[in-house]
Amino acid sequence: MMQTNVPGVFAAGDVVTFPLAFRNNKKVNVPHWQMAHTQGRIAALNMLAQGTEINTIPYLWTAMFGKSVRYAGNGEGFDDVIIQGDLEELKFVAFYTRNDEVIAVASMNYDPIVSKVAEIMASGKTIRKRDVETGDISWLTGKGS
Repeated sequence: MMQTNVPGVFAAGDVVTFPLAFRNNKKVNVPHWQMAHTQGRIAALNMLAQGTEINTIPYLWTAMFGKSVRYAGNGEGFDDVIIQGDLEELKFVAFYTRNDEVIAVASMNYDPIVSKVAEIMASGKTIRKRDVETGDISWLTGKGS
């Protein structure tokens, strides 16, 4: 709810850790404007006694030198990375897994897959490692394989 350990004092942004719902409420710090925006909204609602818990998927993107880079989730503690696409051509998606679960995804010039993964994570569904190991991720992109 973005309240500090001092009753009535709320915080948001780069200085806070918060429970990340899709990672079993693991306390994380995500210093990115999307999170600060979401946290600020949740803090304001709770200052108004709305009783709103934060429930979001970290998501960031940028474009540099004509290349689109996107990332969603929280890859801290990953134990494997499954790459789909072509690294040399800079068109790929990387699925970060921990045990059997996809916990984060990053892409370069492979839109809109990261947005789709973020939507699935936000819905509470789990993407399993076996789901992306096959190389057929058309079910994520909505395109044929």
